[in-house]
Amino acid sequence: MGLLEKYRPKKLEEFIGNKKAVEESLFSLGKKPLLFFGAPGVGKTLLCYLIAKKLNLEIYEINASDYRDFESLKKVLLISKHPSIFGKKRLILIDEIDGLSADDKGAIAELIKIFKESKNPIILTANDVYIQKLKNLRNYCKLIQFNKVPYPSIAKYLKKICEHENIEYEESILKNIAQRCNGDVRGAVLDLESLILDNKLLSSNLLSPRDFEENIFNSVRLILKTKKIDIAKKVMDNLDRPPEDFFWWMEENVVKEYDNGDLKRALDFLSLADIFRRRIIKRQDWVLLHYYIDFISIGIALAKKETIHKYVQYGFPTYISKMSIMKSKKKEMEEKIAELQEKMHCSKKIIKEELPYLKQFLEL
Repeated sequence: MGLLEKYRPKKLEEFIGNKKAVEESLFSLGKKPLLFFGAPGVGKTLLCYLIAKKLNLEIYEINASDYRDFESLKKVLLISKHPSIFGKKRLILIDEIDGLSADDKGAIAELIKIFKESKNPIILTANDVYIQKLKNLRNYCKLIQFNKVPYPSIAKYLKKICEHENIEYEESILKNIAQRCNGDVRGAVLDLESLILDNKLLSSNLLSPRDFEENIFNSVRLILKTKKIDIAKKVMDNLDRPPEDFFWWMEENVVKEYDNGDLKRALDFLSLADIFRRRIIKRQDWVLLHYYIDFISIGIALAKKETIHKYVQYGFPTYISKMSIMKSKKKEMEEKIAELQEKMHCSKKIIKEELPYLKQFLEL
């Protein structure tokens, strides 16, 4: 189990930051739909699940980008009018409402109809609530802003994780991770996990740019939540990194989202993508690239029989983390070999050959 899932708050009292938003949400829930808005990683979706747990509600999550037409939203309207099959009241979570396209005016109207007729409380989430296409929707919701979590709170949280996991750390590295994540608690934990090697925390200088991670997590989420080909294609068109890297993100996270037959079909598509990736590299046959891209996007999106309505904490690819750590260790070893070369007046080749014996006498 990754650190993100292991240390995810299990009850409302453990929620980090945005105490005012928590209080407002509990007070206003059920009176009118709540619209949570704020930067990624500040806990909007997580808070919905914690509220549902505290109030003994059964949560029903949908992603707005996958419910943009009248027929899809009719199902949500029906669900919003009734309790669950176990008689529990539902909490309807409409995630990423700003994912609706500018042409989804009919969907907005249908959502407003759901607001008026629902017998269950509704919460929506968005990164940017003041975009033009949400203008009408805002009038029917209570807006609750989520601010970026202060870095001292994030650093304290990371310190707690390190101490529980017996990880050797430096306060300055934890502070640096907390500062660079820009209020994103989820991103900070993922960064922390990617820097752990042999129960010791490596330098935060090895971390990749945060903007890239925010974009890639949104891309992973869209593909794993949607069943629409046009959305999957749009995700790949908007990637700001080569699609070759995206393979590892899908491999890492598809097992967290899918199970049973859905997972088997998704892994089959990943296997095909891997075969095509190797052929492209070996033969330099880049004509095959569009097949590879379709396998890791459209293939995986359509592998599930229906959209999965559950909260999933996506993770940084283990493979990329290991490669980064190995690169760091290799660089460190090369520096030490260069230092030994200067002192021993011999070639690097000889030092590498004698390294196992030198390790018995030197601390490398």
